[in-house]
Parts: sequence; structure tokens; C-alpha cells
Amino acid sequence: MDDDYEVSEELTNALKILNFSDMMGLEEFITIPEENMVCEILDDDEIITELVNNFKKRSDGKNTDDLDEMDDSIEEEEISFNVALKNLKKVHTFLLQQEYTSEHLKLVDIIEKFIKKKQINSMKQTTINHYFS
Repeated sequence: MDDDYEVSEELTNALKILNFSDMMGLEEFITIPEENMVCEILDDDEIITELVNNFKKRSDGKNTDDLDEMDDSIEEEEISFNVALKNLKKVHTFLLQQEYTSEHLKLVDIIEKFIKKKQINSMKQTTINHYFS
């Protein structure tokens, strides 16, 4: 006997036990009519397409395919190595509290090594610049 059939039978029996005066079938009970749906679950490709389209949409509501035309006058805040490492530590702690995150924790370790390497290279470059100026 397949699992879906067993679950279906179990749910049907549970509905019968409730003894509703206006009994509906299981399929009718678990099926949401399309007009009552408030959101739709997108697959990965649809999500990526939506993100790209939202990114392309300019503030005036028009789409642009030319990223050079986009307003990039708002500069991002420069984040120091120490702030990046501190926030990465929070991500690491969060992942430790979750199940099945060993692969994610490995990625955090890789990112931490990358940031520390960049930090060391930056300090070396600052020292060289200071020495030759």
C-alpha cells in the first residue's frame, strides 16, 4: 500500500470522526479554489527572473536593460574587515543553532579565511605605502 493512499485514508477517517453535519470529501477539503489563493509558490527559475526584473526596474517604474543607465549615485557604506568578521561570527553562531548546516558552516569558514587574507594584504599594502611615502 502506498504512503499517499494511507495518509488519504487516515485523513478521510479523521474527517468522518468529526461528524460534521455538512460533510465534504477529502479532496474538496484539502483543495483551495484558485480564486482564494493569495500567493503562488514560484520555482527557482521564476524567483531568479523576478529578482532580475525587480533589479532592472528603475525608480520611475520603467524597466531598463542597460545597467549603465541605472542611478548608482548612492554609494554603499564601506564595511571594515572587523565589522565583516564580527557579523560573520553571528552567521556562524546562527548556523550552529540549526540542523543540517555542516556544508554551510564550511562556506562560512571559507569566507572568514578570505576576509582575513584580504585584511592581511590590506595591512601589508598600507605598510608599504606608508614606508614609501
